[in-house]
Amino acid sequence: MKQVKVAVLGSGTIIRDFHVLTLQGNPQAEVVAAANMRPASLEKLAADFNIPRIYTEFSDLAADSEVDAVINGLPNYLHAPVSIQMLEAGKHVMCEKPMAMSVDEGEQMIQASQRADRKLMIAHNWRFERELIWLRDVIAEGTLGKIVKAKSFAMLLTPLGEGASTDSWFVKPEYAGGGALADMGIHSIDTLRFVLGNARPLNVLANIGTHFSDIELEDTATLMVNFEGDIAAYIEAGWYHLYADGGEAHTQVYGTKGYAKALPSELHTYVEGAWNVTRPKMPERRIHCDLPMYQAQTDHFIDCILNDKHPSPDGGEGLWAMRLLEAAYRSGATGELVPITE
Repeated sequence: MKQVKVAVLGSGTIIRDFHVLTLQGNPQAEVVAAANMRPASLEKLAADFNIPRIYTEFSDLAADSEVDAVINGLPNYLHAPVSIQMLEAGKHVMCEKPMAMSVDEGEQMIQASQRADRKLMIAHNWRFERELIWLRDVIAEGTLGKIVKAKSFAMLLTPLGEGASTDSWFVKPEYAGGGALADMGIHSIDTLRFVLGNARPLNVLANIGTHFSDIELEDTATLMVNFEGDIAAYIEAGWYHLYADGGEAHTQVYGTKGYAKALPSELHTYVEGAWNVTRPKMPERRIHCDLPMYQAQTDHFIDCILNDKHPSPDGGEGLWAMRLLEAAYRSGATGELVPITE
């Protein structure tokens, strides 16, 4: 059996609780190395998961000829430079979201992937969630008629003092680039594009602020986005909030023939003067961000490498999320409607 030899970059929660587990859950993948700048956490990761080689210098990992691919779960400011370094070394890359700190950096990643003829996949994990795939298919089949509006929420409801930390790199501008919008809201940005058939966002009006914490970055963002096809979308993103209408990736879509939502999934259609309600049977969830969608994401990445398939979402999809993200930050700063240009 062919195997892809993979290295993980970073040693935080996303690597420990999701990426390493799903790599080890795929018989065609082998975790052969790990890299991070913090030796203590790196050594613990390697010991906990029996990873044979560790590197504290990314250049040393790039030179490891036995590594076929990497998963980049480093802090945001290292997404672009380290991904480019790995691509140039001939390794396939799956990079965590947001793909970069700017549209310009994202474009550089795509160019590096094309020059090296290596796969570049962006880890927008909700595209692999069965409930959102169901919602996308309901829309594509025309069950809801013409789509007129949509909503998506991505909120963390952990008040300060109850497990939420303001010491992490997540809340430092120089490392994260953005706050709740870049961390959580980008899930909603990509999720809406996914369920709407990768519809192009045209412009955005954003209200962005810090209301629940004493940090330099935003903990609250509300966006109004106009998509092609005359679709109006509403996005809420937040950290440290006390309430939300829905959890991360909770998405609602309204059409001329009905309404549907995911997480939890429901379909409401109006037929012959009466409402019909369908609740599709879905696998039970242990937690909101459940492991099966991460497993499906990892399996797709490995399959694309072994069978020379184009990954989805690729760098271009990640770049659309970055374009909307940058436009939203400009709108939040100016209070004006900002166009989203290609």
